[in-house]
Amino acid sequence: MLAVKPIYDFNVKDEICRLCGVEHRTDSYAYFAADVNDDATKINFIIGVCVFNMKGENNVIEALPGAPGVEDEEAMIIMARAVMNFMYRAGVKKVRLNKDGTSLSTAEKLGFKESEKMTIDLAEFYKSPCKFTS
Repeated sequence: MLAVKPIYDFNVKDEICRLCGVEHRTDSYAYFAADVNDDATKINFIIGVCVFNMKGENNVIEALPGAPGVEDEEAMIIMARAVMNFMYRAGVKKVRLNKDGTSLSTAEKLGFKESEKMTIDLAEFYKSPCKFTS
């Protein structure tokens, strides 16, 4: 069963980020995706992490890596969408995606458009039907 959760504990965030090969910064936020048992009391394995920043006009999904040996694009998209929804509810209008380590296919499935940088207008994204296509 899939679980997507924000990471509140600094040490847990550091451990999951290191597992996924991402630099952990104290000024960033993170969500993780994991496979959990049926009653969600035990993590079977980490699927990936989404590290992001919300700083005025500089709102960025910094990293969206999977854990080593785990490939689950659908879970990664669900996690990134949870982050995008959190940012939208916090009043963020535009988000940029750091393309390093994120495939163009995944970025497009999330709704990001390539210009100079991968960006998305969350207000536009959430006012129309879901754009996900598999």
